[in-house]
Amino acid sequence: MAKPQLTILTDPLPWGNELLHEGARRIYRWLRTRLNLNKEYFRHNLYRGHVAVTRSLLEGLKHTDVKFNYNPTFPWDLANTVIVLAGVRTLRQAILLKRAGKIRKLYAGPNIVVFSSEHDSILAEREVDAAITPCNWVIDVYLEDNPSLKERIFSWPAGVDIDYWVPNPLVKRDSILIFEKQNKGPVGPIDPYVDYLRALGWKVQIIKYGSFTHNQYLAYLQESCLMLGFVVCESQGLAWAEAWSTDLPTLILKRTSNVLQGRLYKNSSAPYLCPENGLFFDDFEDFKKKFHYWESHRKQFTPREWVIKNMSDEVCATKILKNIDVFK
Repeated sequence: MAKPQLTILTDPLPWGNELLHEGARRIYRWLRTRLNLNKEYFRHNLYRGHVAVTRSLLEGLKHTDVKFNYNPTFPWDLANTVIVLAGVRTLRQAILLKRAGKIRKLYAGPNIVVFSSEHDSILAEREVDAAITPCNWVIDVYLEDNPSLKERIFSWPAGVDIDYWVPNPLVKRDSILIFEKQNKGPVGPIDPYVDYLRALGWKVQIIKYGSFTHNQYLAYLQESCLMLGFVVCESQGLAWAEAWSTDLPTLILKRTSNVLQGRLYKNSSAPYLCPENGLFFDDFEDFKKKFHYWESHRKQFTPREWVIKNMSDEVCATKILKNIDVFK
């Protein structure tokens, strides 16, 4: 069998110091799948790490000419070029494998650390050819701790399945969906927005992060003509992209800073929001202006068209290939 051009890792290889630990975990996952325990919970068992990110890259790569493998068992099955998507232990092992000459190019991210200083700045080890982040503001935060990453870091968004996240022409889109990802902190109460919209005669549905399945979320999106997003911080905003893929524009509360682990840093509540898929609003008064703008300019917004061009699985897989040394 020809050696792959690219290897994607989210778990250590069951090799060396990881032989017993990772070997046992793989056997358990294999048995769990065979016995079909809790199908609903384990329906994404093929994807590890951040499930949505891993799924997008693997599915997107299937539409390219690159031969790749995912979480192989033995070091000799590794491609010369490796991307560690997730896992500090996985990256630590990959660094050792590169030192041993088993890997030529090593890329790490975007779901390994929150700050690049974590785990003794493992992301900035000299064996890592480039760090991957989900958006540009994360690059800035990483560089604050490790300026040495400046010439070896790039942003890459995971894509969405545009064949799953689709509008439903048979469903009337007559409600406004409010997506609340954080109840406390800088976001503030959503009651004024709900009351305002209902006073105008709109039907409003409210959902909270973690309280629904993919199928339920899809149904909410397909029934809505606009979504309001309330969140303090997003490194990418896959939930927003899934909404855009169903041709649903978004109005997102703008947030530009957050505090995590006692640290204040600059961020965004929707790094990929743009005029084609939605608008930011600063506060309740600004929301009323942006809402009325949306009402009178609905045809300006083409969110599904934007996702197809910029954030499908295939498009995003192609984007990451342009940033790595897989063809050389």
